[in-house]
Amino acid sequence: MAVRAIGNATIEKVEEICGPGFKPARMFPKFDQEAFDAQKGWMVPDHVEAGSDRLIGSVHTWVVKTGRHTILIDTCLGNHKDRHNPGWNKLNTPFLERLEACGCHPDSVDFVMCTHLHVDHVGWNTKLENGRWVPTFKNARYLFAKREYAHWETEHKTKGLETNGGSFDDSVLPVVEAGKAVMIESDHQPDPLLTITDYPGHTPGSIAINLKDQGKQACFSGDIMHHPIQVYHPDWSSQFCWDQEISARSRRKLLEDCVESNALLCPAHFPGANAGYIKPQGNSFGIDWDRP
Repeated sequence: MAVRAIGNATIEKVEEICGPGFKPARMFPKFDQEAFDAQKGWMVPDHVEAGSDRLIGSVHTWVVKTGRHTILIDTCLGNHKDRHNPGWNKLNTPFLERLEACGCHPDSVDFVMCTHLHVDHVGWNTKLENGRWVPTFKNARYLFAKREYAHWETEHKTKGLETNGGSFDDSVLPVVEAGKAVMIESDHQPDPLLTITDYPGHTPGSIAINLKDQGKQACFSGDIMHHPIQVYHPDWSSQFCWDQEISARSRRKLLEDCVESNALLCPAHFPGANAGYIKPQGNSFGIDWDRP
């Protein structure tokens, strides 16, 4: 994957897995077939599987290098982990080798930032070492939104190992117990080029991470949207959203913010040309893909 420049900073996607998943009617409770078909021409084959209409999704990390720091945004699923989803269970991918291939040795990472704490955003926070889950990035501080962590910590008291499909126990708590976690508010600034914005709804503490340098900007939006059809239909929240209506409002606000700042939108699950610039389109939005 090509390196993109944001001023003097660079960003690069490192993919763990990619492939077709849910059909859109299952993914989006407000799904409308006619509206979907109106956009399908450009979505096939990169974003929608031909013939089946299944949505194609990528699980990837963004590597951000600012000149001062190396930052990972979201850490995918991880290897060797017990997961209910058979496509995510007991993975054994060369993800760390892919990181190194783009000049990011695990020991060089200064910060790990999770847009939220769902299973597919925290997995490589830890790795299995001598039968124990230990922080993968031993020199990094892991930055978790305080409100997000508090929500799952409370849920963990009743759900235990079931919390976030097991990922809270094997991918979040070991980081906290190792003293590597920092609970942050939205005014926290780990690097002069980075800021954080709250966009709750997908989870109670979902955040986006903004990178700005020399008049250029990128926005790492996590799961505030899962698929590019949501750019055109921001009211289509996913079935995985904690609050469908709050999620829809946050998504529209994010898209409006990207228009205003001309930020390159870099979501967590868009495959193919996986980032783009948002443009107003009537009462909705469109996307101009960035193809480096």
